Amino acid sequence: MKVTGKVRVNPLNILIDSGSTHNFLDEKTARKLGCKIAPSYPVAIFVANGESLYSKSMVKQFSWQLQGETFQTDIMLVPLGTCDMVLGVQWLSSLGPVLWDFKQLRMQFQ
Repeated sequence: MKVTGKVRVNPLNILIDSGSTHNFLDEKTARKLGCKIAPSYPVAIFVANGESLYSKSMVKQFSWQLQGETFQTDIMLVPLGTCDMVLGVQWLSSLGPVLWDFKQLRMQFQ
């Protein structure tokens, strides 16, 4: 599911993906936003087409807004290209129960 969030006044194209185990931020987006980038232990990330990417850096406690609510999480940096951010099971599991209506492209949580 694609949604638009924001960091301060900057729009953020977000893919909410229950097939992704972790959260990812595009490297170029992180630099553009002026995020404090920290080195991390290299992690191999396997994408849907079978290829793998490597994340060697992260942003700790990255903060963004979605539908007027503010969220914060540690996020790995990778070159995404098609969106600015991917929120995976790492973020989804922090929400508690989620009602997802794929026909109406609607997601609801407390």
